[in-house]
This record gives sequence, C-alpha cells and structure tokens, in this order.
Amino acid sequence: MNGFVKLSLYILCIPKSIFFNFYYLPWSKAIKLPIIISHKSKLQKLAGTISIPENAKTGKIKIGFGSVQSIDNKYSRVIWNLEKTGTIKFGNNIRIGIGSKLYVSGILSLGNQVVFSGDTSITCNKEISFGSECLIAWKTVFMDTDFHHIKDESNSCLNPDQSINIGDRVWVCARSTILKGVTIGNNSIISACANVTSSFNKDVIVGGNPAKEIGSMAGKIFFQ
Repeated sequence: MNGFVKLSLYILCIPKSIFFNFYYLPWSKAIKLPIIISHKSKLQKLAGTISIPENAKTGKIKIGFGSVQSIDNKYSRVIWNLEKTGTIKFGNNIRIGIGSKLYVSGILSLGNQVVFSGDTSITCNKEISFGSECLIAWKTVFMDTDFHHIKDESNSCLNPDQSINIGDRVWVCARSTILKGVTIGNNSIISACANVTSSFNKDVIVGGNPAKEIGSMAGKIFFQ
C-alpha cells in the first residue's frame, strides 16, 4: 500500500512539476524535469530566479515530499514565496520536505545533498547559505532579518539584515532557530530547541538558549 500511495503522489505532481520547471528554467533544462514539486504545494509568489547544476538529473530536486511523525501529512503543504528580487540556487540531490515554508527576497543557496525533513521555515531577505551534506530536522527556523527595523535619532538602522552561513555536514536538530548574522562551521551539530544568535567554528555541538558550545565533534564525522 505504501508503494502505491508513493506512486500516486508522484503521478499527481506531474502537472505542477511541468509548469514549475518550464516557468523557471530554460527549455533545455526544463524538459528533463529536474525539479518535482508536490501537487499540494502552494505557489504563493512565483517571481525571482532559480538555478540548478548543469548535470542535474530528473527528479533529483524534490519539493514537498516525505513524511514527519509530528506533521499531518494529509494537510501539510509547502508554501513557495519567491519575490522578484529573490534567487534560489539548488545543488544536486535536494529535498525540501513536506510543510516547509520559503520566503525569499534575497539569495538562498543550497549545496549538494541537503535535506530538510519537513516543516522548516526559511525567511531570507539578504542571504542564507547551506553547504553540502546538511540535514535539517523538522520545525526549524532560519531568519536573516528582524522584519521590523529599529532606528536611532538620525534615522540610521540599528538592526540591519545579516547573512546566515551554514557549513558542510551540519545537522540542525528539531525545533532549533538560527538567527541573522550566524555562521556555523563544518561538521557541527545544533541540538534540539537551540536558539542560535552567535557564530561557532567547525567541529562543535551547540545547544541551549542562547546557544553555546556544549560538546565537540573533533575526530568524529556526521553522516546523514
């Protein structure tokens, strides 16, 4: 039964996937259908640009698929909101899981083999980048903006947007929040429910609110 349900979901996604690929990609790339997007996805704002690798294969970029124990798979859907000024750069073998929400008016970059398991919220006004082989668990939040500006008496902004940079082989655990100006080094783990407001070097385990280094990954390697 599970195999039949999976097959039916892929069949249902064909019309929306065809439209999505030919809307964003040149004909020579779109014809290969490198991006498949769930029929339940809400295409709230179709603007901006996307890029994919030259060697991208059919269906290797998946949007709105998978399942998460804490999410109602029947009703949850991806919300795609790419503004006119926004750009999304996809690597190879990407999965943006069910229930995820993307608002991009800046530059969002995803390296190779990046997996968002589901219900991730990304708000990118300036720039957010993920290295390769990253695993992003459910109900995680990434925001490079405060949304509302605070100004001083001379009308200068005191809280400008700041980029977020996630290195290679980083595991961001469930319900974590990564805020603007944060850089996470390679081969690191962000523990569940961490509130990350400052940057950390490679090979660390980070947790708490506000997050701090609570362990080391030196001599260890994280694999998805």
